[in-house]
Amino acid sequence: MNKFLKLGALGAAAAGVLLVPTSTPEAESTWTVNFGTVAPDGTPWADQLRDTKKRVEKESNGAIKVKIFLGGSLGSEIEMVQDCRKGERLQGVGVSTGAMSEGANIPLLQLPELPYLFNSFEEADAVLDDVLFDPMSTELAAKGFVLTIWAENGWRNFATKGGPATSPDELAQYKMRAQESPVHLNMYKALGVQAVSKPTSEVLPALNTGIVAGFDNTPLFSMAAGWIEPVTHYTMSRHIYQPAAVAYSKAWFDQLPADMQTIVIGDPAAEAAKGRVGVRSLETDMLAAIESKGVTVVELTAAQRQVFADKTLSVHKTFLKENPSALPLYKQIMAKLQSMR
Repeated sequence: MNKFLKLGALGAAAAGVLLVPTSTPEAESTWTVNFGTVAPDGTPWADQLRDTKKRVEKESNGAIKVKIFLGGSLGSEIEMVQDCRKGERLQGVGVSTGAMSEGANIPLLQLPELPYLFNSFEEADAVLDDVLFDPMSTELAAKGFVLTIWAENGWRNFATKGGPATSPDELAQYKMRAQESPVHLNMYKALGVQAVSKPTSEVLPALNTGIVAGFDNTPLFSMAAGWIEPVTHYTMSRHIYQPAAVAYSKAWFDQLPADMQTIVIGDPAAEAAKGRVGVRSLETDMLAAIESKGVTVVELTAAQRQVFADKTLSVHKTFLKENPSALPLYKQIMAKLQSMR
């Protein structure tokens, strides 16, 4: 059985064959989901969340109300993760795995963001679905979360102000914004780059004022957040494939009747596939949009990309040294990747 289907199957078994609530006292109650994300409006992420809102409210006959807070309006990713765990101000989040790792104190969640771990979307999907979903669900449950799907951010690339970043030496000319994650900071350290961690809300002001001269993120997020405006070059380094996690507060989720839990979970496999297709299909358009802003898009050669990969292999070793319990899962990941190469 597909890993994403397990939650749905369990919920369906508990609820019986009916997914639409009946006129019971439980169904007449109202539950509210405040869902937070840094995803900007006008993106596939926002569209998918609104579709989920409509589905959940319709299938629950209005018993579950969904309120979506986009663009980091309720705080940084780490702050939202911490709030969601309590299940009071927020009951659901869609955040990067790195942010979930930091906010929930689960180092294992940094594994998929190790630099140059994946060579293709197919590899990333196979590892996330077949290797990581079950153990990460267990880890998150122990910390107070219910993982429903892996969502998609995509390949992170270097954006710089003043020139390209076709080598570590070129990149080292720029002070870079790093995501609030040890893996991201250690990657820049391995490349000899000065970096400072900042939440998403502080990146654009930092770029505009010269506090930083670059960042790394996906084409879609870079455009949607307006970060591309102050930079001059966007180098397709594809150094980190970044998934995201859609999760709910376990304290809140456990209060729901079984049929309502099933509705909230929905069809995890279909939702994950929809999110991936929605983001990946836009890359060509996003790169064209970036160029239309006067930003030069630079495609690394295989040899140039390999230089970055060789320099950042030490980040894998550092991570495993600092988190020895991650070694068995890392070996499973590498075995899966080896079987596909």
